[in-house]
Amino acid sequence: MKTILRKIFLLLTLSCAFSCFTVGAQTIIFIEEDGILKRPITDEERCISYTQLSPFGRNLWVDAGISAGAAGGYITALALKATMDFPDFDGTLYNRENVPAIDQWGMRPYSKALDVTGTITCALDMAVFPIMTMGLEFLFSNLPKQDGITVGLMYVESVLLTQAVKDLVKVFAQRVRPYMYFDGYDEDAIEFHDFELSMPSGHTANAFMGASFLSYVFCAYYPNSAWKIPVVATSYAFAFGTAALRMLSGNHFFTDVLAGAAIGTLCGLGVPFIHTFLEKPNAKKRTAYNGEPVLELSALPMGLQVRISF
Repeated sequence: MKTILRKIFLLLTLSCAFSCFTVGAQTIIFIEEDGILKRPITDEERCISYTQLSPFGRNLWVDAGISAGAAGGYITALALKATMDFPDFDGTLYNRENVPAIDQWGMRPYSKALDVTGTITCALDMAVFPIMTMGLEFLFSNLPKQDGITVGLMYVESVLLTQAVKDLVKVFAQRVRPYMYFDGYDEDAIEFHDFELSMPSGHTANAFMGASFLSYVFCAYYPNSAWKIPVVATSYAFAFGTAALRMLSGNHFFTDVLAGAAIGTLCGLGVPFIHTFLEKPNAKKRTAYNGEPVLELSALPMGLQVRISF
């Protein structure tokens, strides 16, 4: 079983590397000689916010409520971690027979190398891919300024909400990590009781949040883009790869990564979904331009400016 899992991990790694290469090629193919921030954009690749209402909106009270609630939950979880009386480890390995059958098959001793690798894939999926992808679209002027603000706000809210939910569950679940059932456990985790924070997998939650958020938002803004499949496939390949690494490194049980994937997916999809019902930026302007020609008059120091929009 261990050999099979390693082969699966190797296959995922190779597919992820290939996907990264194909996605990264987009920033090379469209670079023009007169500047890296300019590229030809076809109608299929054009952001839909330039021709119709943005798919997402903002509302001061809703956004403030989500941000404050998520931040409050996260701070509460941190305070509980610092003040709660966690059971101390007495040096005796935990009994594997007490683990549910669904989790016994995936238990592994601790691996520092796989632990670090899982942290890297999580960081890529949680932050690098969403920020790089949507940031490049913004820099290439294929994402309007107002929509860029909306995307940034939704991303921050998704991140905060994910941290709050997964950390609160960790504190109250107090589940011992799989590597504590084997020799060679992570001794650094003993001092701060991190070995008792197995459920759910935080790395998996963050990776699936990033994958779900990027997939949903990118497909909403660029529904006809040829890059939808590479973006979605790469994001979720790294998310599943992160989940596998968290198990292979001995940090989490199978049900830990399942719970983490569920939390991350709900937060990554839920926050943008809520924003589909909020007031769209520049809604009046878009509506006016989609109808009859609009005559605009504006005062200038030396006279009047007349502009007709079609």
